[in-house]
Amino acid sequence: MRRWVSLVVAALTVAAIVRPASAHHSFAAEFDIDKPVTLQGTITKVDWINPHVYLTLETKDASGKVTTWSLSTFSPAAVRRAGVTRASFGQGQQVTVLGYHAKDGSNFAFMRRMTFADGHTVELWLGEELVK
Repeated sequence: MRRWVSLVVAALTVAAIVRPASAHHSFAAEFDIDKPVTLQGTITKVDWINPHVYLTLETKDASGKVTTWSLSTFSPAAVRRAGVTRASFGQGQQVTVLGYHAKDGSNFAFMRRMTFADGHTVELWLGEELVK
Protein backbone atom coordinates (compact mmCIF):
# COMPACT_ATOMS: atom_id res chain seq x y z
CA MET A 1 0.00 0.00 0.00
CA ARG A 2 2.82 2.41 0.86
CA ARG A 3 4.41 1.80 -2.54
CA TRP A 4 1.12 2.47 -4.33
CA VAL A 5 0.68 5.80 -2.47
CA SER A 6 4.26 6.78 -3.37
CA LEU A 7 3.61 6.02 -7.03
CA VAL A 8 0.41 8.09 -7.04
CA VAL A 9 2.17 11.03 -5.37
CA ALA A 10 5.04 10.80 -7.87
CA ALA A 11 2.61 10.65 -10.83
CA LEU A 12 0.69 13.67 -9.56
CA THR A 13 3.91 15.61 -9.05
CA VAL A 14 5.07 14.87 -12.60
CA ALA A 15 1.63 15.82 -13.99
CA ALA A 16 1.71 19.12 -12.11
CA ILE A 17 5.15 19.96 -13.51
CA VAL A 18 4.65 18.78 -17.10
CA ARG A 19 1.25 20.33 -17.80
CA PRO A 20 2.27 24.01 -17.36
CA ALA A 21 5.45 23.42 -19.34
CA SER A 22 3.56 21.92 -22.26
CA ALA A 23 1.29 24.98 -22.46
CA HIS A 24 4.22 27.27 -23.23
CA HIS A 25 5.15 27.75 -26.86
CA SER A 26 7.92 29.34 -28.86
CA PHE A 27 7.75 32.69 -30.64
CA ALA A 28 7.91 30.96 -34.05
CA ALA A 29 4.94 28.75 -33.22
CA GLU A 30 2.60 31.72 -32.81
CA PHE A 31 4.11 34.78 -34.55
CA ASP A 32 5.51 35.41 -38.03
CA ILE A 33 8.83 37.28 -38.01
CA ASP A 34 8.33 37.94 -41.74
CA LYS A 35 5.13 39.92 -41.01
CA PRO A 36 6.15 42.99 -39.02
CA VAL A 37 3.34 45.34 -38.06
CA THR A 38 3.49 48.97 -36.90
CA LEU A 39 0.59 50.13 -34.78
CA GLN A 40 -0.23 53.57 -33.41
CA GLY A 41 -2.79 53.92 -30.69
CA THR A 42 -3.73 54.19 -27.06
CA ILE A 43 -2.95 51.63 -24.37
CA THR A 44 -6.27 50.67 -22.81
CA LYS A 45 -5.24 47.74 -20.60
CA VAL A 46 -2.11 46.22 -19.08
CA ASP A 47 -2.03 42.68 -17.71
CA TRP A 48 1.22 42.23 -15.78
CA ILE A 49 0.85 38.48 -15.19
CA ASN A 50 2.81 35.32 -15.87
CA PRO A 51 3.69 33.90 -18.28
CA HIS A 52 3.73 37.15 -20.33
CA VAL A 53 2.90 40.83 -20.03
CA TYR A 54 -0.11 41.57 -22.22
CA LEU A 55 -1.24 44.98 -23.46
CA THR A 56 -4.41 46.06 -25.20
CA LEU A 57 -4.03 48.80 -27.79
CA GLU A 58 -6.80 50.69 -29.56
CA THR A 59 -5.86 51.98 -32.99
CA LYS A 60 -7.81 54.22 -35.39
CA ASP A 61 -7.63 54.15 -39.16
CA ALA A 62 -8.01 57.21 -41.43
CA SER A 63 -11.82 56.97 -41.27
CA GLY A 64 -11.79 56.84 -37.46
CA LYS A 65 -12.67 53.15 -37.19
CA VAL A 66 -11.28 51.73 -33.93
CA THR A 67 -9.51 48.37 -33.97
CA THR A 68 -8.42 46.63 -30.77
CA TRP A 69 -5.10 44.76 -30.75
CA SER A 70 -3.70 42.44 -28.12
CA LEU A 71 0.06 42.59 -27.65
CA SER A 72 2.24 40.04 -25.91
CA THR A 73 5.79 40.41 -24.70
CA PHE A 74 8.10 38.67 -22.25
CA SER A 75 7.41 37.66 -18.66
CA PRO A 76 7.01 40.35 -16.00
CA ALA A 77 10.45 39.45 -14.59
CA ALA A 78 12.15 39.76 -17.99
CA VAL A 79 10.38 43.06 -18.68
CA ARG A 80 11.50 44.43 -15.28
CA ARG A 81 15.10 43.34 -16.02
CA ALA A 82 14.88 45.43 -19.21
CA GLY A 83 14.10 48.46 -17.02
CA VAL A 84 10.36 48.61 -17.67
CA THR A 85 7.80 48.83 -14.88
CA ARG A 86 4.06 48.36 -14.87
CA ALA A 87 3.72 52.15 -14.69
CA SER A 88 5.78 52.47 -17.91
CA PHE A 89 2.91 50.84 -19.79
CA GLY A 90 0.25 53.06 -18.23
CA GLN A 91 -3.27 53.14 -19.56
CA GLY A 92 -4.15 56.10 -21.73
CA GLN A 93 -0.66 56.59 -23.19
CA GLN A 94 -0.30 57.21 -26.92
CA VAL A 95 2.31 54.86 -28.38
CA THR A 96 3.72 53.45 -31.60
CA VAL A 97 4.47 49.73 -31.51
CA LEU A 98 6.64 47.64 -33.81
CA GLY A 99 5.62 44.02 -33.50
CA TYR A 100 5.16 40.74 -35.32
CA HIS A 101 1.70 39.62 -36.41
CA ALA A 102 0.18 36.38 -35.19
CA LYS A 103 0.27 33.56 -37.73
CA ASP A 104 -3.50 33.10 -37.46
CA GLY A 105 -4.11 36.64 -38.79
CA SER A 106 -5.94 37.83 -35.67
CA ASN A 107 -5.36 41.25 -34.09
CA PHE A 108 -2.61 39.80 -31.94
CA ALA A 109 1.09 40.63 -32.13
CA PHE A 110 4.33 40.17 -30.24
CA MET A 111 5.69 43.57 -29.22
CA ARG A 112 9.30 44.27 -30.12
CA ARG A 113 9.56 48.03 -29.63
CA MET A 114 7.31 50.69 -28.15
CA THR A 115 7.83 54.40 -28.73
CA PHE A 116 6.03 56.81 -26.43
CA ALA A 117 4.63 60.27 -27.25
CA ASP A 118 7.64 61.94 -25.60
CA GLY A 119 9.99 60.05 -27.95
CA HIS A 120 11.54 57.54 -25.55
CA THR A 121 11.62 53.95 -26.70
CA VAL A 122 11.44 50.58 -24.98
CA GLU A 123 13.01 47.66 -26.87
CA LEU A 124 12.18 44.13 -25.72
CA TRP A 125 13.77 41.64 -28.04
CA LEU A 126 15.81 38.43 -28.15
CA GLY A 127 17.12 38.85 -31.67
CA GLU A 128 16.08 37.22 -34.94
CA GLU A 129 18.41 34.25 -34.55
CA LEU A 130 16.67 33.27 -31.32
CA VAL A 131 13.09 33.41 -32.62
CA LYS A 132 13.37 31.44 -35.86
